[in-house]
Amino acid sequence: MSKTVRWGFVGAGWMARAMAADLAALPGCQVHSVTARSHQSAEDFGRQVEAKVASSLESLLADDEVDLVYITSPNNLHFSQAKLALEAGKRVLCEKPFTLNAAQLADLVDLARARGLFLMEAMWVRFLPAVVRLRSLLAEGRIGDLTWLHASFHSKPPREPGNRFYDLGMGGGALLDLGVYPISFASMAFGGPPQRAVSSVTLSETGVDDRFSALFEYEGGGRAALSAGFGGYFEDQIVLQGTQGQIRIPRFDGWKMDRLFVDTPGAVEEIREPMVGKGYGYQAAEILRCLEVRELESPIMPLDESLAIMKTLDNLRTQWGMAFPGE
Repeated sequence: MSKTVRWGFVGAGWMARAMAADLAALPGCQVHSVTARSHQSAEDFGRQVEAKVASSLESLLADDEVDLVYITSPNNLHFSQAKLALEAGKRVLCEKPFTLNAAQLADLVDLARARGLFLMEAMWVRFLPAVVRLRSLLAEGRIGDLTWLHASFHSKPPREPGNRFYDLGMGGGALLDLGVYPISFASMAFGGPPQRAVSSVTLSETGVDDRFSALFEYEGGGRAALSAGFGGYFEDQIVLQGTQGQIRIPRFDGWKMDRLFVDTPGAVEEIREPMVGKGYGYQAAEILRCLEVRELESPIMPLDESLAIMKTLDNLRTQWGMAFPGE
């Protein structure tokens, strides 16, 4: 871009620090300012990246030098903070889950479009070189018609008091923090939401989903078997099966998603797509492109698709009888 885009960070946790490190290597981006729930965290982050420290979200939004707001706060704050940013006339990149439910996201989408402001979900995995290559392989019919997708994402956060992953009031649970990845990946691969979804869940003692599995059926007969959970570490790979072969990504971990294996009759091809840094710079580069050409949405992660994905998440929670406070 001809003009440096100055980012205002809302949140100063590990995700913010990873993003800031990659932005430092991307021409046209500057971490301008930061605010966080903990002023000490904001101070530490500000010193680390040489950014201004705003005393509050309102103060950051009132700064005319902030061109784009990046929200990386706890899940339950995304909607209110993104809405305030849009109302202040700021462009917004918001971490997933975009909001707690589809009604909240529909409100943000309507507001952004009415105000003519850029808004995007930070589904950074979509922009990685390996995933860009995957979309190209699917589009050219390398494995024929896609029939099955298998994807899972699991981790083991500590079960301790105050951990947001187990806090229903903070939008916790495996679905919104982990499950959104394979569900979004399936949406990308099949080109839309499932026509039918059946699922099974184990709820934790705090009321959030501890782990779940789901089977999605898509128009044309394609199916996706997906799972996510806090129960431990698994071989979280992605397998896409088609009528003429399959593609396998060994690690469903954005920081290590740099290889694909294409299995077709009589041949196995390994494709390496190394990434720069932690991989967050690729979505930032897409934002720069959108702003340069005055696009208010990215075609790689469009708002209508984010909204359809959120409706799918809502559907699963309805099946489980799981609701967040205030819903």
